[in-house]
Amino acid sequence: MTNNKPVTIYLIRHGEANAAWDEDPDPGLSEKGKLQSEELKKELTQDLSSNFEAISSPLLRAQETAKPLKDSLGFDLNINDTFAEIPSPGIPLSERRDWLRGIFNAKVKELEEPQLFWRNSIIESLKVLQKDTIIFSHFMVINCAVGWIKNSEKFVSFHPDNCSVTKIRREKDEFEILSMGRDFITTVQ
Repeated sequence: MTNNKPVTIYLIRHGEANAAWDEDPDPGLSEKGKLQSEELKKELTQDLSSNFEAISSPLLRAQETAKPLKDSLGFDLNINDTFAEIPSPGIPLSERRDWLRGIFNAKVKELEEPQLFWRNSIIESLKVLQKDTIIFSHFMVINCAVGWIKNSEKFVSFHPDNCSVTKIRREKDEFEILSMGRDFITTVQ
């Protein structure tokens, strides 16, 4: 069901994690990440309408990024597995860095079934949002949305910084990018 009312979607990349992707499957935020989340609260408080939904990836770093804003505004945070990090089934933690490096250079058509299913789930979920929504999520999730809207063949089309806000709008069945989050060059460490 598509809503005809325009919906603004805020895609927020989590703050800096306290461990690398191949060291911990679910790290929390580093001290720097906690400070970034506090700054994000100041940035978003001024921009939000009074009627919005908030969604978070189930991963700790995304939920911890939402916490300062949630504590300040008192909203419910809905946990949604759709917006979790890119799936890497069967890949040992120690090999995830090399696997992820390959994904950075992949085209969408080169993704394997688990990643394509995940990407399509993200896109379908964005299509059915009924009101303005904040989504606390991950680098690759944001790339799914941005690449799809831009009709890019590359899977990674930009590099959202920690706690950056990418703002998109859906009106009827059309999506547009209102503003890209802060960009930085990511290295998979």
